[in-house]
Amino acid sequence: MREIGEFSNEQDARRLGDYLYAKGIGNDVDEDDGEWTLWIHDDDQLAEAAAELNAFRANPSASEFAKGARQAATLRKKEAEQNARAAKRQVDVRTQVFGQSASGTPYFTFLLIGLCFIVQMLAVAEKDLSHLHISGIDLTLETKSKMTGGQQLQYRLKEIFLPEITGQKVRLSKEEKVVGQGQVWRLVTPILLHFGWMHFIFNLYWLYFLGGGMEGKLGTGRFLVFILLAAALSNLGQYLLSGPNFGGMSGVNYALFGYLWIRGNRDPGFGLQLDQGTIMMLLIWFAVCFTGLVGPIANTAHTLGLVVGVAAGWLAAQRAMR
Repeated sequence: MREIGEFSNEQDARRLGDYLYAKGIGNDVDEDDGEWTLWIHDDDQLAEAAAELNAFRANPSASEFAKGARQAATLRKKEAEQNARAAKRQVDVRTQVFGQSASGTPYFTFLLIGLCFIVQMLAVAEKDLSHLHISGIDLTLETKSKMTGGQQLQYRLKEIFLPEITGQKVRLSKEEKVVGQGQVWRLVTPILLHFGWMHFIFNLYWLYFLGGGMEGKLGTGRFLVFILLAAALSNLGQYLLSGPNFGGMSGVNYALFGYLWIRGNRDPGFGLQLDQGTIMMLLIWFAVCFTGLVGPIANTAHTLGLVVGVAAGWLAAQRAMR
């Protein structure tokens, strides 16, 4: 922001300021010891503003300056109305439930929360939950130690690719056998598994606020399809890169976040918009997880979930604006 001139009276300073604002040149008028200073926001507009200042000093009572002041009043009124509508659209997911304009009870969100709670209770009771993992077959420690990450990926794709789903034979104890077939739920059910109460509470907190609002807007049917797609893709990617020993709702949560972030910003008519504090919090946490400071994290699931959400939110915004 740069100063372009000083005025001995407020009326002249504000008349020129309004005229410049009507021409699209952002500015502020400040008072100091009886002098009013005009500041220009954008340095690229300094030359144009200086030329207008010279014209104003030559003839401050010219009709175009009075007309510009009237136009500025109309523009400011419209801007205030737009800002008020934007404020109503904003949803601070840290303090509000679902958002003000959600259009129904988020039944599927509640169902997911209930299922996660039941699974967590079973885990506390030390029940066998192996049938909820994406697979029960992984590389042996000996095999892992001899393979690079790329070789492990190829081995999972060719030799042990989701054997409980595909019915593929796997070698166990020096013999090949089929360990299952058609267990397609395994692509999704890892989102119900959580490793400790902090993991559980953190993930369910974000599911409640992000998922509740989104389901209210999309409807349960479309929301269900979105959750299944985000879960399957994020779980599959995590499995291929690191194996089956993972779980949690965070990949889905990042998909919800990505969708609400992009669609809320690009589609004003959607009715939900995340506040900047929430956006920064989740992006910072996304980056921190890659540092390893918070322990082993399913970063691939986070990333793929975010990609799914961003892509879906962008496509939905594009369709809505046609």
